[in-house]
Amino acid sequence: MDTPIPPTAAQPLVILGDETGRLDAVEATGLLGTADFTFERLTRLAQVISGAPVALFTLLGRDQLWFVSHLGTDLPACPREAAICPIVVQRGKALVVPDTHELPLVADLGCVTSDLNVRAYLGVPVLNADGYILGTLCVIDHQPRAFTPQQVEGLIGLAGLVGSELDRRGVRAQLQRLSMTDDLTGLPNRAQFRDRLRQATQRVTLSGERVALILLDLDHFKVVNDSLGHAAGDELLRGVGQRLRDQVGSSDLVARLGGDEFALLLTDVREVQDTERVLTRLKGAMTPPLDLNGQELFVTFSAGVSLYPDDGVDAEEMLARADAAMYRAKRGGMSWAYFNANHDSRSAADLELLSALHRAQDRGELMAYFQPIVCANDYSTVAHEALIRWQRGGQLVSPADFIPLAESSGQIHQLGAFMLREAARLLRSGQLSRVSVNVSPLEFTQPGYANLVAAILRDTAIDPRRLVLEITETSLLNAEVARSVLTDLQALGVQLALDDFGTGYSSLSALSTLPVQHLKIDRSFVRGVGQTGDAGDRALEVIRAIVALARSLRVTTVAEGVETEQQARLLRDAGCTYLQGFHFARPAPIQHLICDRAG
Repeated sequence: MDTPIPPTAAQPLVILGDETGRLDAVEATGLLGTADFTFERLTRLAQVISGAPVALFTLLGRDQLWFVSHLGTDLPACPREAAICPIVVQRGKALVVPDTHELPLVADLGCVTSDLNVRAYLGVPVLNADGYILGTLCVIDHQPRAFTPQQVEGLIGLAGLVGSELDRRGVRAQLQRLSMTDDLTGLPNRAQFRDRLRQATQRVTLSGERVALILLDLDHFKVVNDSLGHAAGDELLRGVGQRLRDQVGSSDLVARLGGDEFALLLTDVREVQDTERVLTRLKGAMTPPLDLNGQELFVTFSAGVSLYPDDGVDAEEMLARADAAMYRAKRGGMSWAYFNANHDSRSAADLELLSALHRAQDRGELMAYFQPIVCANDYSTVAHEALIRWQRGGQLVSPADFIPLAESSGQIHQLGAFMLREAARLLRSGQLSRVSVNVSPLEFTQPGYANLVAAILRDTAIDPRRLVLEITETSLLNAEVARSVLTDLQALGVQLALDDFGTGYSSLSALSTLPVQHLKIDRSFVRGVGQTGDAGDRALEVIRAIVALARSLRVTTVAEGVETEQQARLLRDAGCTYLQGFHFARPAPIQHLICDRAG
């Protein structure tokens, strides 16, 4: 006897015939080949309602009928062709068989003729919210018997509860997957990667093999993002993620940690050469250009490798050491480098700080502070210098602690780009009239730096004359390279300042040909101004000499580190154009500057 299942408002019509979709839905439950005692209560109720000795909740896979919850038998599964339940799934209706020997459709099936001895059968479909029949809730008797309409209706109700539980689990599993998956690429995210890394290290501790962690960063991704737009940058990340995934084995993992940073987890590594072969494949996979809406883009990367247990005792230490190796590769122009204690030796505190700094921007921990630059004659504010700050765990990390670390690791590129964007954003909003931004020698000499500045100017549409780039003297050691970059920047219309003048080495003949508009006198010269005796006199004479040089080159001067009114007055009398220091204001967030103006 077939009994149809009436649809309800909460349950769609039954989907029949789409076996591929149905098998995918079964697979998605994660219950194939398992016994789950969560469903035992509902299975036991089916047993009580029917009075049958055997009750089963089954899922129908490709080849097997799996008993997820079973009472009255110890069998975990049954071949698909030997079972009655597939008939229920195929028809989409409850099936009542008082005597299997009397129904030719099932009389010769293995479940009838085997030790399972199915003589009487009642099975109802179990559906998910999409209408796919995943399996059955069924009861079996070893003797011929009838089942009442009330028993059939009772089993149909219980099957609905089983389906609801499966749907609830599916939603929970989907939320779990989403929390562990990168939205853009569909790859595992940082949280899932750390969990898998932890599991892998635990396994190899017992097996004696190794785990390799490859941290990979795309070269010049910011330039692509800024010049071609974020949509192109997103497409690039998706393409790179797919190429990486195609080059690793099924037991390995590719994850996107954030930004343009990817991580690969290689398990069962017996020799370093195993990792070397994977890296070579990755480099080869990136050789063909990516097609971004008709524009070909060649992609290169820098990678750092750490091995467990060689280079770390836990996931955090391995990530930090791979990070250190990656930035050594980037600084050295190499595609990859392995962690080497002799080259990447840092204290545990530095490694931890370096790893945290790498994620600071994604976490919203980086901030721009601003210090006024005033006119020497009347102390009116003419501009602000942008200074980066890092607020970690509610506390400001001293720039003296993280700036040198960023310089030595190569992360200064990301910090510099962040500050440029912040300065341009505030100029565009009208909250500031002119902003000076420091440029590291590493940023200044990186290929495409002028293109990065051009992209930010184009995106924000600000007047380039309101942006001042402060270049240190050490950036000018190669005068030809410096002249080329400065010329490109000058062509963009931005103002250029030579920062910390007098502390580095620069040829005066080279300086006379460089297109800079401002000299910033280092605080080490200003510090002695106002002191009594020869020290104060010599400091003031040095300032006068620098001012005279600047005037001959037709550039303005900014004296840094002014801390007293006496210094301010003497520097003004010495001819300095602008002044900057604690005497006028300490660096502060933009919100404080706005409040000060309002007050």
